[in-house]
Amino acid sequence: FGAMRDKDGRYSFTSIVRDLTHRLRTEEEASRLRENLAHVTRLASMGAMAGGIAHEINQPLTAIATYAQACSRMLRSGDLDKSATIETIEQIGHEALRAGEIIHSVREMLKTSHSDRATLCVNQLIREATRLAWLDPRLQDVELDFALAESLPPVMVHDVQIQQVILNLILNGVEAMEGQDHARLVITITTASESATCIRVSVSDMGQGLAEEIKEDLFNPFFTTKEGGLGMGLSISHTIITAHGGRLWFTDNPDIGTSFHFLLPVVAGDGSPGCA
Repeated sequence: FGAMRDKDGRYSFTSIVRDLTHRLRTEEEASRLRENLAHVTRLASMGAMAGGIAHEINQPLTAIATYAQACSRMLRSGDLDKSATIETIEQIGHEALRAGEIIHSVREMLKTSHSDRATLCVNQLIREATRLAWLDPRLQDVELDFALAESLPPVMVHDVQIQQVILNLILNGVEAMEGQDHARLVITITTASESATCIRVSVSDMGQGLAEEIKEDLFNPFFTTKEGGLGMGLSISHTIITAHGGRLWFTDNPDIGTSFHFLLPVVAGDGSPGCA
């Protein structure tokens, strides 16, 4: 909008109206596509974990059946030990809750709808993500080593999305170590205060490292070195971290392997996150 004055002192006004409908629709479509692709990668991850999930759920269900049979035998025999019976029933309840927690974790990872961001502890997000990671049979011979800083400030994040990033980085690290003959295969997960405004999360493996020719393309969509891979895990992880106001990058370890790092802005005193 602007005003112009002619030689006779009269004013004329000019305004420009731009229709942003197409641009907004394009941005909404891109956001929806990213969410759908993220859902596909979660389905692929959970599909790879299917055997571990079935095994993990079967454990508490088997325990429930065993405890229930023990209660039935005690009731039928008429030789009831009250304290033993109560303890057995409590164990049934405990195992049922454990099975429920596993199912809840799987459902959270598979959900597609956006949830509001919440103020959360990043260390807790890591613990929840690693509980899911342990369901993957590929972690059977891998150790997870935690170096989590204490008293970190909270972050405001979409919990499922950040857990997905952590899970992707852990499973990528496991795949990077396939075929290595080290006595111990370890993935180290570290948290630290990067600055007054950011928390850094690092996932380090003991793999053979990244070839120079693939480093530039690593975060590009559909780029993969895995047979049958989607090539979307790191790309979506990069998008998620960027959307949270952070940054995702990698470094070569001094001795062996690769470390992936991402920053998350902490919640400032006024309740708003920010990362310098």
